[in-house]
Amino acid sequence: MTTSRLNTILVTALAITLAPIHSHADEPKAAIKKADDSKSEKAEPKADKPAEPKKAVDAREAQIDAQVQQWVGQFTQQYRPILTTELNFIRQVCDLAPEQRPKIKTAGEASLKEAALKMAELQGGQMRGVFRAQNQQPDPQRTIRESVAKALQETLTPEQMTKYKAAAAQRASLRKRAAIRCVVARLDGTLCLTADQRDKITQAITAGWQDKWEQWLMLSAYGDQYFPMVPDQHVVTHLDADQKSVWSGLQKVDFGYYFGGGIAEADDGWWGVEPAKAEAPKQ
Repeated sequence: MTTSRLNTILVTALAITLAPIHSHADEPKAAIKKADDSKSEKAEPKADKPAEPKKAVDAREAQIDAQVQQWVGQFTQQYRPILTTELNFIRQVCDLAPEQRPKIKTAGEASLKEAALKMAELQGGQMRGVFRAQNQQPDPQRTIRESVAKALQETLTPEQMTKYKAAAAQRASLRKRAAIRCVVARLDGTLCLTADQRDKITQAITAGWQDKWEQWLMLSAYGDQYFPMVPDQHVVTHLDADQKSVWSGLQKVDFGYYFGGGIAEADDGWWGVEPAKAEAPKQ
């Protein structure tokens, strides 16, 4: 066999051997390309959800606004006893002159509407999906007291203001002590506290006192069915294991001003301002 013929045979054999290799080498590229195409198809962005028509949004907002106005009327009636109680306190303490009375009464009515509006707007915000922490809930009693106190600062003589501040501080101290004793007595009736436990719980609550806890005085208005939201650190650390178990199972609520905190007496004209008319809830 000649050298030329031998070379021809070797080249042919080599070509037959390498052909499958080149054929399979191309397959992954095709697979990769196909996968890339599929991935590209999946990556195509979906069409955005159509926005709610402006007309529907405006209609819902108008409905919420109307509901808020209805709540303002309801809360104004509900909180009026708080204002009545505050004005009666000022009337008894300050010895007001006739010309001082209208400004204070007018400020009181404005503070009442402010307190009602705050609570109504809170509920309106909840309808809109806006929520606030519990400790940020509006306090109608605080709103009314602070607004009226500002009017007193601008209206009373220095002697009258000194007398009012002293009486207000004494009132706050007495109501604080009464609220704490009320709750501790209720705890004692349920947990059978020892004298030492009563003293320690009383001291703990007194040290951590918050003004909004004055609402605990309304405990009896709930028919003794619930306990106030006393922070655990003021109670649990002073209980034994059995008492802790009972405490954890008690139903506790954050008391509100659903009962107004007093009696809405009829206006006798002493303030020199035409009595406010009750607002009928809007339909």
